[in-house]
Amino acid sequence: MNKILLLCYCFFALTSSVSAYNLDKQREIYSQAIVLQAQGKWEQAQKISASIAQYPLTYLLEYHDLMAHFSADNGAAVRSFISSNPNRSLSLDLERSYLRFLARNHAWDAFLNFYPQLPNSSDLKCNYFQAKISQGETEKVWPEFKKTWLTGNSLAPACDDVIAVYRENNTLSEQLVWQRFRLAYQSHSPGLMRYLTTWMKSDNKVLATELYELYKNPQDLPSSELFSNRKQPSFLFLQTSIKRLARVDLDAAMQLFDRYQKKIPFTASESLRLKKYFALRTLLYDEESQMPWLDKTLVSLNDDGLFELRIRHAIKLDNWKDIEYWLNALPPRLQKQDKWVYWQARVLENKQQQKQADKLYLQIAGQRSYYSFLAAQKMGLDYQLNANLVSDKGKSLKVMKADLAHISELVFQKRNALLKREWHALLNNNDKNTQLQLGLYAYQKGWSHLAVMASINSKSWDALNIRFPEVKPHLFANTASQYQLDPAYIYAITRQESAFDEYAKSSAGASGYMQLMPATAKETAKMIGMKDYKNREQLIEGAVNVQLGTAYFEMLLQRYSGNRILATAAYNAGPYRVDSWKGKPEQGLKMDSWIETIPYKETRNYVKNVLAYNVIYQHILNKPREFFNKTELDTRY
Repeated sequence: MNKILLLCYCFFALTSSVSAYNLDKQREIYSQAIVLQAQGKWEQAQKISASIAQYPLTYLLEYHDLMAHFSADNGAAVRSFISSNPNRSLSLDLERSYLRFLARNHAWDAFLNFYPQLPNSSDLKCNYFQAKISQGETEKVWPEFKKTWLTGNSLAPACDDVIAVYRENNTLSEQLVWQRFRLAYQSHSPGLMRYLTTWMKSDNKVLATELYELYKNPQDLPSSELFSNRKQPSFLFLQTSIKRLARVDLDAAMQLFDRYQKKIPFTASESLRLKKYFALRTLLYDEESQMPWLDKTLVSLNDDGLFELRIRHAIKLDNWKDIEYWLNALPPRLQKQDKWVYWQARVLENKQQQKQADKLYLQIAGQRSYYSFLAAQKMGLDYQLNANLVSDKGKSLKVMKADLAHISELVFQKRNALLKREWHALLNNNDKNTQLQLGLYAYQKGWSHLAVMASINSKSWDALNIRFPEVKPHLFANTASQYQLDPAYIYAITRQESAFDEYAKSSAGASGYMQLMPATAKETAKMIGMKDYKNREQLIEGAVNVQLGTAYFEMLLQRYSGNRILATAAYNAGPYRVDSWKGKPEQGLKMDSWIETIPYKETRNYVKNVLAYNVIYQHILNKPREFFNKTELDTRY
């Protein structure tokens, strides 16, 4: 069988004749070959594949064939595929899969012959060590394995045999076990800590057991005798232990910190790290008892993120005196950011210093951002989009005909995951101007998500025609009209959710254009009487997804009396969370303050983006541009 494979691969590689078949026929033959491969009829698949050697995806048939017929002696065929397809992402997949096959079969000579250098992935590194050990190079590879060993996280199962070798010859000393135990403690890996404790002897085992118990019960730290002086081996665990205590009792952790500062002072760097951690906990969890300490200490910590959290804390409390104080305390480079210029203007406005406030609003109103649009609305100015549209450069992509044919067939065959990998690689292999032309080409072909990828990859934020494409106008317009919604807003949500990737799937399980969770889709379909919706697989059908996503957003609007700010936050974080974030109407915050203090950074940025994207899409769709309506502006949140 291997000889047949090699002959077949050579044919694929050497043929230069143009296929006699047109594209439709080539696609048909390709699909037939895929079916034959799925049925295990490999020789038949090879035979018909030879007739479409010039079809852009024929290499995938060869890839599948190789993957199905690994052996220790067909490394040359694997290497030939990689050599013939150097820029294909599947070449790396094939290389790694072949190495793992050789490792599973303990074909160590073949492993090193195929890949003589140290691999990058953690499991293959240990396979490499195994191969070297099998050739008697145990001592030679020890320095590299030692680097692999010293981690606070679990190692790949492939490392177990290597570990056994070095334990047996006593190279893996108890000191190294102890070092890794400390790393596991710092990395919050209790399972690994427990495992390493079983390797220890006598005093070390007793100490490790005590530390493990302390890790599980950080409230016992103040009474612990493990940190009496810096010479104790356990003293290196003190910082992590104090942070663990701070998670359950910040006041106790800070009191203990002060106690140690007097008794066994921390170094400057240790002290700074702990103080920053205390400050972070104070701000994230509204630890009001520690706010006086924080306000005395914050400037000395010199941390941008903590400054921003402190300002947001003041905004949340509607404390304009503190807002002004901490805005003035910001480093000058941060004060110049649109976000903080806007809030400086709001402070002046709150003090009835409108002329000075207007000067700051004017300073940022000419940009294209959430804060610029806020400022423009305050001033009654037009929203500035500052577009720099990508124009067609004629034949600039002519030399990329083969690459674009490859992308086109991946789109046609719906190889969506591979498509994005290959498009990303194609973008990275070209300069910015070419990336922009690729983005325009994708937009013109209707591959909107690839156009957006090109704008992001090239950091072309002003290239609005590829960064904010008008996708399937009839679908979005008709669906929005059905629910009496502005299609610009549905576009804005979709752009934020999936960047118009119809087949997008998140790690949480959300799918499609508007990234619906299966449970939400099912409930929404039931509510609107959509009987054609049967299963979650339909969520990657554009029409189904937009119908359900728009209907769900309309339900959220009803829940929040038409308020898009609350409905948008709920679309991202869920209505129950949003309900918990709302204040009492008579005591609530103004619109901009509420958005600025949404607890989840993801939701906070999500709401800002969708609102700004809506203005952009209003322009694209030739709709009147409105950022916030009067009700949203006047509502207390």
